[in-house]
Amino acid sequence: MNQEFTNDEMEIDLLDLAYMLLDKWHYLLVCLLIGAVLLNAYAFFFIDPTYESTSKLYVVSASDDSVVNLSDLNLGTSLTADYEELMLSYPVLNRVIDKLNLDMTSDQLKKFYSLNNPSDTRILQITATTTDPQFSMDLAETMAEEAASYLPETMSTLAPNIAQHAKLADHKAGPSYMKYTMIGAILGLILMAGVLIVQYLMDDTIHTAEDMEKYFGLVPLTTIPESAQVIDVEEEEHTGKRGRKR
Repeated sequence: MNQEFTNDEMEIDLLDLAYMLLDKWHYLLVCLLIGAVLLNAYAFFFIDPTYESTSKLYVVSASDDSVVNLSDLNLGTSLTADYEELMLSYPVLNRVIDKLNLDMTSDQLKKFYSLNNPSDTRILQITATTTDPQFSMDLAETMAEEAASYLPETMSTLAPNIAQHAKLADHKAGPSYMKYTMIGAILGLILMAGVLIVQYLMDDTIHTAEDMEKYFGLVPLTTIPESAQVIDVEEEEHTGKRGRKR
């Protein structure tokens, strides 16, 4: 019986909480808009736009320079995985640094690259992402060239083909202003909802007759309507004004 009462009371509390949040919808809306605008402005003014450029290698081997068969395709799949593992090793990265005369370490250069091998393919995508579209293109193209020349010698395999040369990016890859706007809106909404919930839970003031019965188990004999209180206050103010006139 006590358990049922506790569950009913919990349901009533959650319902009251939901009604309270609905009643404060204008505060939630304002904070949602403020959060969206602030994070959008942060992304626009403080995050540098980035540009991507992608080159592609086609890794496949033909037996004795003949037509490619199933074994060659399977070998190409394995080679692609090996290329993906070795391409961002420091020997290849250092060759890119020397070729482009870069003033950075191999670890620093590695952060600009991302590799992707689409499933069931022998294509290796080399993507370079920087804040300069020309630099991104140079990095992607040079990595493809150096990997195609260095790794086959190291692995004693045929050189892969460059299936796609890197090109100059014509639009930025990031940041996504829509993404930042949505995140800001959600954070603003959550923050305001958290403040309202904390205020609600900390408020132990008796507002209604139901609160009196709920918390103290006492049923009030009568209540004074809010409109009646307002009328009494207006009458007192009016009486006070007449007294001053006399």
